[in-house]
Amino acid sequence: MQSEWGVAATTGLQEFLSWPCEAVIVVSPNYLHTAHGVAALEAGKHVLVEKPLATTLEDCDRLLDAAARSGKVLAVGLEMRVFSLFSAIKAVLDSGEIGRPLHLKLDLWRRPYRAGAGGWKSDPDKLGSSVLEEPIHYLDLARWYLGEPTALQAWANSRPGREVLWENLDVRLEFEGGASALVTRSIAAFEHHVALELVAEEGALRASWDGMMDVDLEPSVALTLHSERGTRVVEVPQQTGHAFDVPRQTAAFLEAIAGRAQPAATGQDGRAAVALCLAVEDSLRAGSRRIVLSG
Repeated sequence: MQSEWGVAATTGLQEFLSWPCEAVIVVSPNYLHTAHGVAALEAGKHVLVEKPLATTLEDCDRLLDAAARSGKVLAVGLEMRVFSLFSAIKAVLDSGEIGRPLHLKLDLWRRPYRAGAGGWKSDPDKLGSSVLEEPIHYLDLARWYLGEPTALQAWANSRPGREVLWENLDVRLEFEGGASALVTRSIAAFEHHVALELVAEEGALRASWDGMMDVDLEPSVALTLHSERGTRVVEVPQQTGHAFDVPRQTAAFLEAIAGRAQPAATGQDGRAAVALCLAVEDSLRAGSRRIVLSG
């Protein structure tokens, strides 16, 4: 990398952390997030950890404790929050235009995952859980839109030989006041399609993102809102998604370092997302048992 891009590179963690930089982005395989993140925080760096924050709640707490001791910013790469489409939906909900959300349907239909360098995403010891790989983003969106869930129940199946991936996954979430969400996904399909429908007390909305893959440069994007004022199309940039919006997450991280704002997703958000994913695993391994979530 140093010769090709003119960027300093090393395979030594301590050498890297000795360099004069203020912040670190941890994008190593999931099982290394805690070790790398804690080391960076203890070296006095602000840290943005790619999702998941960690693969266990104990390791999430190690990172949160290290951030508290260091006084540095700990942010998490739950980047769907900064995608123009999903942040536009959040703005509608926060405006109160359609009232309190009652029911959310959020579906991902896509081609199988890339294997990761050396195939680490196929190794449960390194991945932690397939639910931590991409469903975590959509479970986090449900929490972002509707608040803290109180219970969940999950169902899944897979093609033969791929059982560890829970390829076809359905998760039902319950919330205070009777609201609910259904988060579904298939990674045994093709292309990359996201569909979101939300019904609230005073209106409803529907959104979609369609492309050949997650980094499609020309996706088809739509957001339609219905309320007492009628039905209207909400203007959303067509250039939204992984290929365009991730820099907004880094910008929010830099604003947090400067003390001007919170990260797009905090360390506590990261822990809550991991807790949801692990509860989904608990439900699946218990034969789709309903799991009551602690407050």
